[in-house]
Amino acid sequence: MSRGIWRTRGIWRTRGIWRTRGGVIAGVVIVLVLGTSAVFFLPQDQAQIHVAATASAPTVEQSIAPLPPSQRTLLFQVTDKDGLAVANVLLATGGAVNGGSRIYLSPILLVPTPLPTPLEATVGSSDTLQARTGVSMVLGVRVDAAVAFNRLALAALVDAVGGVPISVRESVRVTDAAGRTIESVAVGDRTLPGVSAATYALALQPGEQQADRMRRFGEVMERVLAELPDDVESMRQLVLSLGSLAKSTATNDELVDILMLVQAEAAAGTSEQVVLPVTTLRSGQAAVMQRPEGPDLVDSLLPEARLTPGESRTTRVVLIRAGAPTAAVLAATASLIEAGFTVVDGGRRPGGETRVVIPDASAESVSAGAAVAESLGVPASSVRIDGGGRSVVDVVVLLGKDPTNL
Repeated sequence: MSRGIWRTRGIWRTRGIWRTRGGVIAGVVIVLVLGTSAVFFLPQDQAQIHVAATASAPTVEQSIAPLPPSQRTLLFQVTDKDGLAVANVLLATGGAVNGGSRIYLSPILLVPTPLPTPLEATVGSSDTLQARTGVSMVLGVRVDAAVAFNRLALAALVDAVGGVPISVRESVRVTDAAGRTIESVAVGDRTLPGVSAATYALALQPGEQQADRMRRFGEVMERVLAELPDDVESMRQLVLSLGSLAKSTATNDELVDILMLVQAEAAAGTSEQVVLPVTTLRSGQAAVMQRPEGPDLVDSLLPEARLTPGESRTTRVVLIRAGAPTAAVLAATASLIEAGFTVVDGGRRPGGETRVVIPDASAESVSAGAAVAESLGVPASSVRIDGGGRSVVDVVVLLGKDPTNL
């Protein structure tokens, strides 16, 4: 199990688990009669759902168009020779809240596509938005664009900035099927050219944890981002020069805009670099986000990029195990996916009755809650309205011991 979070400002270092921001928001129980179904405000101290407090309730209607988001996000992935995205980082500009951030993601992090899929396996999909959507769903934030580099593109990017100075603490080797060394990066302080930097960042050594490779990739990325061109035309030429070595869900101009913002914050040393905390499953081939540490970390860095109800491509359902047996959780997940919902693991809560929680009393939310309840085979009276403020999800399901139709 990986329990470290590297949180730095301008440098890379290791520290213990980052603080959590516990606390729940009390709510009142109010019954709303909508048609023939009773819908309730759910007391937050019963639900134990983390919701960030807001100064005022969200506005139902606005007379002017909303301002564009001030935090921009870009999922940056690098694939190995097998086409797996072994290096992944969510780049985010600071907007009005901080100096920018980079959240490094384990390649074995399970993301909903809609079936749980390791992040490294999302790049080769025929759905070019699969990685972008999966990360958005699991983190609960908007991902504006995604770009995937192969190994040669990363090497070209490093060479374009003149190489990267690295203090290599342990040698990195790549061997062939017979065990012969075909590439190596020796111990010592040196400026690595593109190919060596790509080897250093992407090669997983025998017996190494994913966190070790992520640390090396982070060292390379932080130096590259700070040395990117600081003028628009040079940045545009750099993006164009990568050509077919990189593929993106955004246009070149959109990539240039985001990279210019990221470069300025990286060069100024104002941005933070963190690793999303995960729990590795027994197989060692998959991991899930730790709760509440992971959501708290993301919420602290990306408050202006949080998803709002109805913003995601499909209805996002966070499934919390609240006393239900494993078989019921698996059955509920399968039923929801079959009904067209995207299911995100919400961890565990103390046992209780099954509840379907929606963010507000809008027609869209009520309809989504009813559809989820129907898919699970639970009564409409189990649908409750979260009175704790703005929610980052469409629906939350607290799956108790009581569902009998699963």
